[in-house]
Amino acid sequence: MFELVYRSTSKNNINNDDISIILKSSRVFNSKNDITGCLLYHNHEFIQIIEGEEKIVRELYARIEKNPMHDNIILLNESNINSKAFGSWSMAYYQLGSDDIKNIMEMLFINNFVTLADLVDKPTHALKLFWYISKQLLLE
Repeated sequence: MFELVYRSTSKNNINNDDISIILKSSRVFNSKNDITGCLLYHNHEFIQIIEGEEKIVRELYARIEKNPMHDNIILLNESNINSKAFGSWSMAYYQLGSDDIKNIMEMLFINNFVTLADLVDKPTHALKLFWYISKQLLLE
């Protein structure tokens, strides 16, 4: 098993439809290739940890580097791992209609994600980086 963490900035014109396209294609690719991980997008920043067979993870990252939705891609860490941390992780996306509800739900999500970042086991350097940067990004 192999894990990789990167951070990038999104193009300014990215919208909910673009995020939906990313999620849809990621779910299909990930399920076919036994890839797991976590993608966080907030304030025009992505951070993602990807887990799976090394060759597939590296090929996926190469595709991400060429994706026009990303700018300033920084590879933060790559390493071999004994087991997946996100083996049962499922990407979810929910679009809210009202701005007020959206703001409340965003606050709840951020608070829950930050709490999870503090509590989750971090046996590898990549996981430590992912959770640290995710927390910092959400608290900006």
